[in-house]
Amino acid sequence: MVKILDCTIRDGGHQTNWDFDDEFIFNLVKKLERNKIDYCEIGYRNNIDKKGKGRFFFCDKLLLEKFIKIKNNLKIGIMADYKRIDINDFESAENDLVDFLRIACHPDKIPQSLEICEELKFRGYNVFLQLMEIPNVSDSKYNILKKWDKKDILESLYIADSYSVVEPQDIPVFFEKLKNAGFEKISFHSHNGKGFALANTLKAIECGAYSIDVCQNGLGGNLNFGDYKNCL
Repeated sequence: MVKILDCTIRDGGHQTNWDFDDEFIFNLVKKLERNKIDYCEIGYRNNIDKKGKGRFFFCDKLLLEKFIKIKNNLKIGIMADYKRIDINDFESAENDLVDFLRIACHPDKIPQSLEICEELKFRGYNVFLQLMEIPNVSDSKYNILKKWDKKDILESLYIADSYSVVEPQDIPVFFEKLKNAGFEKISFHSHNGKGFALANTLKAIECGAYSIDVCQNGLGGNLNFGDYKNCL
């Protein structure tokens, strides 16, 4: 059964400057747990360009501790953008409070991002890798992914419709290319700028997606969880 990752806070932060009050987060975490959502991406841990950003742009242990206490079976994690990551902010999973990390990389940074994933896995983290702007991943980049011999360290490889340009007929093409590159667990992150978030996500599930992303009430600009739930 496909797993569900809620990225309301992390992606919704683009609309709120990553500023949320505790009550909103507590209520969301409880709602996700009640609905048996698998993952909650609670923000970023970006150490660069964080001036003027809200608390959830840099999720440290002190911030996360209060929410971790109520999460029960919900897995809480964060995203780090390759362009803004400081590996020193991730000492070890043993000394951290996150259940997973998702590393976002653009096509021109795939080799470097793979190295980061390897290092984070060595430090004990459960790691997702997200390929941004998936239509711009060239054949040469797919070849790099194919030659990478540590695919099994990833929880899953995400493809992201970063700029809302992907349509349902495109989804099987991306899945096939990544399967041919040797990836068994492939996930999908939608954006709804053209209104295709639901259709694209359903097509990804049809293609065997390991997990898909949702948000609450459209806050993150991704697939609205209500729309997804209504179609089940």
